[in-house]
Amino acid sequence: MDYYIYQQIGDGEVTKIATVTDVKTYTVTGLKPKTTYKYSVSAYNGLRESAKTDAITVTTTDIPLTGITLTIDKTALEVGGTATITVAVTPTDETSGTPALASSDTKVATISGTTLTAAGVGTTTISATLGSVSATVVTVTVYAAMVTPSKLAASGTTTTGTTLTWS
Repeated sequence: MDYYIYQQIGDGEVTKIATVTDVKTYTVTGLKPKTTYKYSVSAYNGLRESAKTDAITVTTTDIPLTGITLTIDKTALEVGGTATITVAVTPTDETSGTPALASSDTKVATISGTTLTAAGVGTTTISATLGSVSATVVTVTVYAAMVTPSKLAASGTTTTGTTLTWS
């Protein structure tokens, strides 16, 4: 007796993927991670094919994330400055999702996408987390925005001193 194995990926078309003879088992290989498949089986006696079994649904597992590496192109910024955050995951084909980036002090630095913006003077740590896996924390220091003094003036000059003012 032959048995036909049918597969449907997601809501796609049902296709016959294999035929086995005189056995009632088949191992499907080459599946994609984090994908839903439906399977059914029919028998073929050489003359005609039986009705298919009720379909079963199988969802393959994720390729789990094992590590996150976090780098920032600038770890010292002035208020208003920006830096680019790069997140690398291991393995590169993991299917667990995208790590969430966070600043420990959003008054010092905020994150939008992979851009860090220096918001206020201070120090903050940047982290990346997905599930139970976290990246090594990177410390970012934000300094006051640079100003250029102008309109230097002297007043109250005496033989031993003067008062300087500027804006």
